[in-house]
Amino acid sequence: MTNLTVRTDLTRFLDKAALTLVKGKTTNTKRAYLLHWDQFRDWWQGHPGESMLDTLLDYVEYMVDVQDFAPRTIGSKLAAVKGVFRTAAALNPDLSRYLPQMDLVRGPTVSGAIQGQRLDPKQTRALLNAPGTETPKGIRDTAILSSMAIMAMRRSELCMLTWGHLQTLDGYPVIANLKSKHGHVRTIKLPDWLSDLFQLWRVDLTEARQRVLEDDERVFIPIAKGGRIVVEAESMTPQAIYKLVSHPGYGYVAKCGLPSIKPHDLRRTAALLARRGGASIEQVQILLGHASPHTTSNYIGEVLDLTDHAIDYIPVRPGG
Repeated sequence: MTNLTVRTDLTRFLDKAALTLVKGKTTNTKRAYLLHWDQFRDWWQGHPGESMLDTLLDYVEYMVDVQDFAPRTIGSKLAAVKGVFRTAAALNPDLSRYLPQMDLVRGPTVSGAIQGQRLDPKQTRALLNAPGTETPKGIRDTAILSSMAIMAMRRSELCMLTWGHLQTLDGYPVIANLKSKHGHVRTIKLPDWLSDLFQLWRVDLTEARQRVLEDDERVFIPIAKGGRIVVEAESMTPQAIYKLVSHPGYGYVAKCGLPSIKPHDLRRTAALLARRGGASIEQVQILLGHASPHTTSNYIGEVLDLTDHAIDYIPVRPGG
């Protein structure tokens, strides 16, 4: 390892890697990552293992037996430590020898804890059918609900979505290079019926603006109560999408008489529907675009496969 043979030098280099890792992250995320790294580094000084594998296994045992942390807390702390080492390996390839050992260390399994709610296929279909497609608002709202419940998109992603993201890759319609939470980038396959819906909305928006839409323009913009597309608006807000889904008075969830759910529950619904339809865990992870899927996909050799995609396993569409 060039110029990093001394333990102290390694720690200093890893500290710099930690600062690189958190660049561009939100203030709260940055604070949490650096706190997790500092805690591990301080513990590591007094517990040097024979190998990095031994060190990390001992650290997990320490967090379980001594600190009595909850499994989710341990998972978050371990993810931060692994992230620092992966960043360091990217900055100095000599450190890449630690990476295979990282993949062998896992925190305790979270059991019995279910977060949020999920819709079953019948409920999902009812929700997607609720707006109808006879009006521009119905087309837009069906596309929004479908993007969340089928493609697992977040509200923030929908608000930032531009027409340039809608592309064709290997003959398949996709939303390409979508920047997600924590700066991760993912590409999502578009079901043909949803791609057609986007194009219908594009026609309505083009007619309303009376010009060709630019690639950098946002896909989803507000519609006034009278049905007028608010062409002067740049985009919808996350709060507007929240109300569209979950408002007790006029949200589509209430209109359908469905259980009280939040927009993020539709993301969980997409994951559940894909998994129950036969998609592998790895395919669902890639669909969701979490931090872990990138590591998982590299580790098992999973790549973006548009001929066999998680989207293909969801047997739900409006009207069907």
